Amino acid sequence: MKILVTGARGFIGTPLCQALTKQGHTVLQWDLPDQDITQGAEVYGSAVMAWMHGRNPQLDAVVHLAAVASPLLCDRDPALAYQVNVRGTHNLLKLAVGAKVKRFILASSAHAYGISPLYLPTDERAPQSVFDTYTTTKLISERLCDLFWENYGLSYASIRLFNGYGPGQLLGYFIPDKLAQAKAGDFDLQGAKTTKDWVFIDDVVRAYVLALESSFVGAINVGSGVETDLETIGTQIAKAFGVSMRILPSGPPTRMCACPQRAARVLGWRPEISLEEGLDRTIKAA
Repeated sequence: MKILVTGARGFIGTPLCQALTKQGHTVLQWDLPDQDITQGAEVYGSAVMAWMHGRNPQLDAVVHLAAVASPLLCDRDPALAYQVNVRGTHNLLKLAVGAKVKRFILASSAHAYGISPLYLPTDERAPQSVFDTYTTTKLISERLCDLFWENYGLSYASIRLFNGYGPGQLLGYFIPDKLAQAKAGDFDLQGAKTTKDWVFIDDVVRAYVLALESSFVGAINVGSGVETDLETIGTQIAKAFGVSMRILPSGPPTRMCACPQRAARVLGWRPEISLEEGLDRTIKAA
């Protein structure tokens, strides 16, 4: 297949492009310009189309990872979040239709269910929550995919990823932040009883590859189905670096835990890397 991957230099995009290339696919890699993310929406429109010119616009699939992924940045600048995440997705969907794409994969988020969701483990039928700007842009993007499926027959899947982690993840996420702190010495931990559903990057990439090969249309949870608190993660990190972790008081904990049954049924996907092994590999790469 000939596949366009946006966000190709990112945490998921880099290993995904490697995996797809290894399978023999032709991968066109594109990412937001580092120097000026505010131009992202325009790049999705005119510049991506210009970039595609001469590369044979006929595509088989698109994996759309590029976005303003920081909830804090989205809340600080909702206009930017809308321009890049919503308008950018819309422009890319139009490009996909024009290029006769057969499959479109959208990077969505488990934030769609709120934090905490109404019930655990959380399946794809759970009520959605627009509790922040980032989540709102993702849910609008999912609805746009629905519209293009209904009106143009553009087959798609929205990957609602829970808590991806692994080597190469940037600061601003819990595990890389704690690794950086532990490398510097003793560190503090707030929200010790807050839980997440952790998925190692290799398993995340495999889910995207399987989604490309699937004909299923709609949202798919990518989560382990295992609920793990932050204290467990922090303890393993502190032990690995031989430092102490001080638990600070905090408010009521939030909880996250996926129901991964749909992914197992429609993709044949189940996580293969345990949290202990994945965290050990992440620590060694830090």
